[in-house]
Amino acid sequence: MNDSLTIRLGEKLAHALSEEARQTGVAKGEIARQALESRLRRSGKLAVMQRYFGTMRGPSDLSTNKAYRRNWTRKRA
Repeated sequence: MNDSLTIRLGEKLAHALSEEARQTGVAKGEIARQALESRLRRSGKLAVMQRYFGTMRGPSDLSTNKAYRRNWTRKRA
């Protein structure tokens, strides 16, 4: 899924972003994505969730099969 984000930048930040994009040849949006990803990795928000991606087996939505959910809870407890 792709989400878009619209943000307002102050004059100094907008100028700095434009200069960085011009000097590196990287699009402003890509610079913003890299900065956001870097921030989330440092704070642990992104890294913590990546440990758990793909670790469960069974239906993608456990609420569709309540018996499966009950059994999984008992096994883990």
